Amino acid sequence: MPLKEGDTVVIWIDPKRIYLVRLEKGKKFGSDKGSIDLSQLEGLEYGSSITLSTGSKAYLLKPTPLDAYNGLRRPSQVLYPKDISYMIYVSGIKEGDKVVEAGTGSGFLTISLAYVVGDKGKVITYDIREDMQEVAKRNISFMGLQSRVDFKIKDIREGIDETDVDAIFLDMPDPWKTIPHAYSSLKPSGSILIFVPTVNQVEKSVLQMRQFDFVDIHAEELIVREYQVKENATRPKNIGVVHTGFIIRARKSIKGS
Repeated sequence: MPLKEGDTVVIWIDPKRIYLVRLEKGKKFGSDKGSIDLSQLEGLEYGSSITLSTGSKAYLLKPTPLDAYNGLRRPSQVLYPKDISYMIYVSGIKEGDKVVEAGTGSGFLTISLAYVVGDKGKVITYDIREDMQEVAKRNISFMGLQSRVDFKIKDIREGIDETDVDAIFLDMPDPWKTIPHAYSSLKPSGSILIFVPTVNQVEKSVLQMRQFDFVDIHAEELIVREYQVKENATRPKNIGVVHTGFIIRARKSIKGS
């Protein structure tokens, strides 16, 4: 489908130069490798190559949630793609599901959740900071996912308004204080996913989960190591994303069953 004004596109020049832009008349894209009038991209398709003002070649790619890390504002610490992708996979959420999240932060987990639940699903995201949610709203709107997300300024530790929820994702300092509300809000067998940075938080969260009849409880961490590939010189890169935090996952059982 041809690109049109208002579409979001990734301009990929090389692995170190990846830019997320929106096509707007009168706007120009610029980098150290050259520039181009964004209106010139209208009518092209995702996957097309373009030539910048310096003669450098670039490619137009369809944005994915991963591209949000390169082009969106993130004033707060955000979850890494390796953790987000695993949490979504083990949660079992799918198109049409209802998902609750806290806290919103810069909206990077929110974007990934909205991407998965589709137009028929809904992500309800809680935060106590209105200024952070304003940042998240702009980021989510830039990705074209605003219709899939409801924002709430509320301390989720005081309760979750939604019921019959398919999954709950918690990225907050004291998630164990939300577990009683999470149990009430989840569907039977619904998933709870928690991300925390310390083992003390893991212990408190897991012990509280056991008190509320959660089962299939796991505490994990993920390590990713990328390789640089060169003929006769393929080896791990010197810099990588190793420990970022701990993921706790579990599912709701029915009390007394």
